[in-house]
Amino acid sequence: MSDEITITFLGTSSAPPQIERRQSSVAIKYRGNLLIVDLGEGAQIEMLKNKISLRKMTILLTHLHSDHTLGLMGLLTTRNFFNIKTPITIIGPSWTSKFLSILFLAYRFRPEFEISVKETTGGTVLENKDLVVKSFPVKHSIESVGYIVETQPKTGKFNPEKAKALAIPRGELWKLLQEGNSIDIDGRKINPEEVIDKIPLKNLKVVITGDTEFDENVIEHSKKADLLIHDATYPPEETERATKYSHSTCTDAALIAKKAKVKKLVLTHISQLHSDLEHSLAESKKIFPNSILAHDGLRIKIKAKD
Repeated sequence: MSDEITITFLGTSSAPPQIERRQSSVAIKYRGNLLIVDLGEGAQIEMLKNKISLRKMTILLTHLHSDHTLGLMGLLTTRNFFNIKTPITIIGPSWTSKFLSILFLAYRFRPEFEISVKETTGGTVLENKDLVVKSFPVKHSIESVGYIVETQPKTGKFNPEKAKALAIPRGELWKLLQEGNSIDIDGRKINPEEVIDKIPLKNLKVVITGDTEFDENVIEHSKKADLLIHDATYPPEETERATKYSHSTCTDAALIAKKAKVKKLVLTHISQLHSDLEHSLAESKKIFPNSILAHDGLRIKIKAKD
């Protein structure tokens, strides 16, 4: 398995969708894990385009504004239509459970698969052998959270040659050792460390803010992230409008990235007020050089290094 996180931007517009941009949605894949952060209008169409399965996922909602949730019912209904039975978890801020109950009632929707709902105001929301996902509060016009996605510590890499030298048959026994289990072959006990090369790998960290104004709290939670995905609704000159509507300018996002010392910044939630995107990006780069503008279909891979 490759040790990398793949981030696919399914929607990069602010609330009014644009011809070339759908509403907010980001897919994050790592090993067998798929996280969908927000589901704006048209998200499942972009999932089809980008060959992202509906079968197994966790949905993370940053907040409950329509441009971040309009695609949710469509996705759930499609899963029913295709008789997909795998359970999913939906995580979001306070009131997410009531929000879903109202939607299900209005659409007369009865899910034919298990849906677990978790509400969060901050802290760990998901943890498994691969990932830890945490939320943190951000400043927006309604209760909103950002998410931190971090890979679990790695201590080494499975060495097939060592496994062959110990006459371990390829298949299930290799998998057990890779997962950290000891095995027995004809009374011979083999421990994982006998076939694991100790090559420490750096943890990977991705932060996505959702909608937020300039917020020192984002700096604290984004420190030294490999990737920061930040609200950049407005161009540099629209600072008053950004404050009024609890969003960020692209240069606000760049300043956050600089102060947090992240490796890369992706500007998203782009409004039509960016009349000159090249100018907006250039002004952001003056503050944080490793800035890029998101577009629908953008795919970024972040790899762990020894």
